[in-house]
Order: sequence, then C-alpha cells, then structure tokens
Amino acid sequence: MGFLKNMFENLESELTSSQKKSSKASRRASGPPPTRWEKAVIGLDSIVKTVVKVDPDGVDIVCFGGDEDADWYRNIKNTKNLEAMVSDKRPSGACSMGAAMNEAIDDAFDKDLTKCPCSILVLTAGRPDDVDELEAALMKAVTRLAETCETMPLSVTFVQIGSDPRAEEYLKQLDNKIQATCAATDETFDLVDTVKHAEIDAAMAEIKGTKSSGKNGALLGAFAGAALGVGGMYIYNKQQAKKRTKGWGGKWQVTYDGEEICVLNITDDEAGNLVIDGMPSGDQTTGTYSVPTEEENEDEEFEYTIEFKDPAGDYNVEGTVEDEHAITWSDGTRWDEMDQDGAKMTHYAAAAAGGAAAVGATGYLLDKQFFNKASKGDQCDYIILMDRSASMNVVDSS
Repeated sequence: MGFLKNMFENLESELTSSQKKSSKASRRASGPPPTRWEKAVIGLDSIVKTVVKVDPDGVDIVCFGGDEDADWYRNIKNTKNLEAMVSDKRPSGACSMGAAMNEAIDDAFDKDLTKCPCSILVLTAGRPDDVDELEAALMKAVTRLAETCETMPLSVTFVQIGSDPRAEEYLKQLDNKIQATCAATDETFDLVDTVKHAEIDAAMAEIKGTKSSGKNGALLGAFAGAALGVGGMYIYNKQQAKKRTKGWGGKWQVTYDGEEICVLNITDDEAGNLVIDGMPSGDQTTGTYSVPTEEENEDEEFEYTIEFKDPAGDYNVEGTVEDEHAITWSDGTRWDEMDQDGAKMTHYAAAAAGGAAAVGATGYLLDKQFFNKASKGDQCDYIILMDRSASMNVVDSS
C-alpha cells in the first residue's frame, strides 16, 4: 500500500475552516495522515456518485454533532461543491445521533414508506453519546413497521469510520438488536445492519488490481477511503485526467468482473475525439472527452468527462478516470491501457478508487442493506447521516 500512502500524502485535500464567513476546503501538497472526517467526506463523494444514478430526486445528507440541530442538505444530485458544503462547519462536540436519526425516520414515514421505501446510511466514528435516544428511535420505527407492513420498507446501515474499539463494540451490540416480528407474516424485521472497521480492512485486503472492474467501483472506493485514507485518489484522478498529454490512443484491455472481454484499438485526435475499434460486436464506435482550456486546467472545480457511444444502442457510456492508464465505465466495464508487450500500465495494485470484484469480504460489505440496494439500483429514497462530532477529528494510528 506504499503507493497509496504516498499518493495520499502528496494529494489529499485538507478540510479546514476558514476565518472567512464561507468556509472552503484548502488543498495541501503534503501533510499528516487524514482525520476520520476527511476519510468520511471522500467516502461520501463516492457513495453519492453511485446513489444519484438510482435516486432521481437526489440524496438527502444530514450532518449531526454537538449541541446544534442537525443540518439537512436536500436533494443532492451531483458531487460538485459537496466537500465544501458538508464541511462548512468543523467536527466538534458530542456525538448526538438520536435526534438526527429520529428526524430522518420521521422524514421517511412522512413520504409514505409503502409507496417509497427508504434506505439510511450512517457514517460514524464512535459510540453515540445519546445511545438511549438513538435506540428508542430505531425500536419505535421497527415496531411500527412490523405492525403495519408485510415487507420491510426501511433499512439503516451503520459504517464505522476509524478504529475506535468502543465504537466497534457498540456496533456489534447494535447489530441484530433492533428487531420486531411482523404481525402479518411472523417474519423478523431486522432494521439495522453494521459495517465495522475490521470488516472494511478485511475487504480492502482482498481487492487486487488483477481482479478489478467498474462494477460497484464507487461504493468500494468509499470503503477504501474509510479504511486506508486514500482520499487523495479522487483528487489524483481529476488531476491526471487533465494532465494526460499523449491522448487516449493505443491498446486497451476491457474487463468485466476481472474477466477479459476484448482488446480495443483507440485512435485519439487529441482534440477530444476518439475512434474505437475492437468491440465484441465488431462495430466501430466513437467517444469524446473534455479538453480543458488553460484556465479550466487550473480550476479545481472543473469537471472532466469522458464517454463513448455504445455500438449496440443509442446511448452514451460515461467513464471515470482512475489514473491516466485506467478508466471504469457506467456499463460495469473497466479499461486498462496496455504497453507494447501487452501488459497493463495501471499505476497501482489495489483498486481503491475504481472498482473491484465483489467476492469474499468485499461481497459481504456490498450485501449490507444500503449498499445492496444502491448496487442493485433499487428505486427508493436514500438518506446519509454524517457524524460531525469531535470524534471525527481524530487521526487513527492504524
């Protein structure tokens, strides 16, 4: 993981509060390891990118912590300025999760869960300071659902950010605790599932560059950020996309879930236009990518795009640049540039920001309720609760 560690140290964005009225995230060229908050924000970016594809109304983000009321950011449909928005306040105060959870659950019920199911994700560093209030809100919800519904329309998934042993112990206790028996079917409604730090570590250890693909990549990238502090990957990807000076021409291996599909020959006019040969159908197709101006190249908010036309259908497939030698695509495939000897030129061994095959511990993570729904494209409301308490300012030693 040395490459990822060095990449983070060189490229991670430090989220600091400004003395100005509007706080902004300032970039650092090097610095200390990331805080839990920094990891969570990068993870949030990856999650939102995936979820907005299946939630056309956008994601609701709720930041809680300290004595103040929770801050709601409604109907987020893209990640532009997301980092600065949720970081307009620095993490501080107690982990007061109960009131925020109650608000989120009430919001879900108000929208009529029988017509619009809801999945809630909680990114948290530690054991809440208001455990009784939190568990009362959760138990009230699952009991109400068990009395009125035949199937479970609500889920709450907790993800531990950082390695606080008290947090891990609490999440172990919470898992399988918030349950009720469905009056209509006698089935057990289990409202809560959890992802502990150790489980994320185990999954990340499984992710190999040789088994990478675009499928579920953004969600797995979120876990990687939480476990390894590789938030700099996101910044690195955007910078590399702008710095690709030789164009995208050459040979590219196409894989899906780690299995090779084909090898493409790409011709790039270096003006934003691609000609693509070698598709499984035998048809030639075309693609386009952003060509930033000199001014745009210096703009941190510039959104780089790359896409190609699916030869079998009249629609465009969107790409996410991992580095200048690897791209993951919205159709679930991954492209890796090949050198003259036919070897992949991907710069890093662990597919942290791009996808990875969902097997073993990795599959276990994606089977958790929130991520399972998002990866399958389930149509429902998605709400993300962000712990913005003082415990998120901690830098973990591991």
